[in-house]
Amino acid sequence: MKKAKVILTTVVVLALLSGVGVVLAIVLSELQGKNEAESSGIMPEVPIEAVSVSEEPEPEPEPEPVEEGFTAEERVAIMKASAKETVLALSTAWTEADSVAQAEFKAKAEEEARKKAEEEARKKAEEEAARAKAAEEALKQTGEDTKAPVFLYYKASPKIKQGDTFNVHTFIGYADDVDRNVDLNVQGSVDTSTLGTYNLTITISDDAGHSTTKKMEVTVIAAGGGGGGSGEDNPAGKEQFSDFIANYKNDNTMLGIDVSRWQGEIDFQKCKNAGCEFVYMRLGGYDEKEHYTDRYYVQNMAGALAAGMKVGIYWHAEESGPEEIKASVKYLMGVLGGQKLDFPIAYDWEDYRNFENYGMNLQDLNNLLVYFEQEVESYGYKACLYGSKNAQNTIWTKPKKNPVWLAQYNTSTNYEGEYFMWQHSSTGRIDGIAGDVDLDVYYPYKYQ
Repeated sequence: MKKAKVILTTVVVLALLSGVGVVLAIVLSELQGKNEAESSGIMPEVPIEAVSVSEEPEPEPEPEPVEEGFTAEERVAIMKASAKETVLALSTAWTEADSVAQAEFKAKAEEEARKKAEEEARKKAEEEAARAKAAEEALKQTGEDTKAPVFLYYKASPKIKQGDTFNVHTFIGYADDVDRNVDLNVQGSVDTSTLGTYNLTITISDDAGHSTTKKMEVTVIAAGGGGGGSGEDNPAGKEQFSDFIANYKNDNTMLGIDVSRWQGEIDFQKCKNAGCEFVYMRLGGYDEKEHYTDRYYVQNMAGALAAGMKVGIYWHAEESGPEEIKASVKYLMGVLGGQKLDFPIAYDWEDYRNFENYGMNLQDLNNLLVYFEQEVESYGYKACLYGSKNAQNTIWTKPKKNPVWLAQYNTSTNYEGEYFMWQHSSTGRIDGIAGDVDLDVYYPYKYQ
């Protein structure tokens, strides 16, 4: 009987602590009562053996205390109610503890997220401050002025129509490596009311006393005559893409084109079928203090991707400082919309005519590329410089972070710097484009 009581007590305790086995405790309690009844009423009688006087009889077990005033059924009911209240209390306690734990976990997660956001904001602020400081320091660069100013743009024999106004800045652009305010001296004059040829001597000088002189022959022509303007002449002849392939396609090259709105509607599938493997396209630019998107950019990007070509973009630039660069890259990225590119974003700064009006020196101009690269990289892309061989050697003299996109219209290039792409011609012809298009040779092994 004692053993049964121990078992009953253990089960009840476990049931009360864990909330499991309440029913089992009740059943065992009822069985225990039944066993007690059977022990007192059914046990058969046995004769009592005589006990000698010298032997001490075993003490009879004390009867179990019975709770006064309650029947067995009432005790079972009380036990059930007590167990139910205990389970309910435990369940409530666990629910409250779980709620507290969830609240603590949520608060901890929110605190960690806040700290992470603050850290990211701090790092971004530090990076922007570093870029701003670098830009400020770059603009302060002077150094010793040992070089003469250079002509960035020069038209030696311009033509102007009779009656038009002659402005020498229309046909020249110049800068110094240090001086931001180069002096200009023009000897001679042009009478646009009279037909004829006028010879000018143009000298540019910096504050250090260095100077550069060039001759210009200006021709005044009849108002109805041909010519005029100041655009560059295109190389003679057209190059068919089939000939381009025959001359420049090999195991180390890929051949493609670069386009803008000037090519108009393009059938990129026809271009692909003709052997074109990639397309560099103008996304837009910064012109006269305003950003713009090339009117054919969206259409060109969709067409090139649909044809399965590699794609790249270039930016037509006319910025003059780091803040303008930052705004331009932000605009560019908004138009690009995260599009994956196969080539670095090319920075195409070519506004050399009338450059003196920017108030920059050549160091400032070179720093524009540095700012552009930094901003582009902050968005996860790479950047490069586009420019002619002459510009690379005389204007963009600062060491470049990445190989350049070189422009040199010739059968071969003798540029000694690092380049990953060569713009070979501006007068190519390919099926899918009506008119001239630039032809480019890409060297994958030069760009990783």
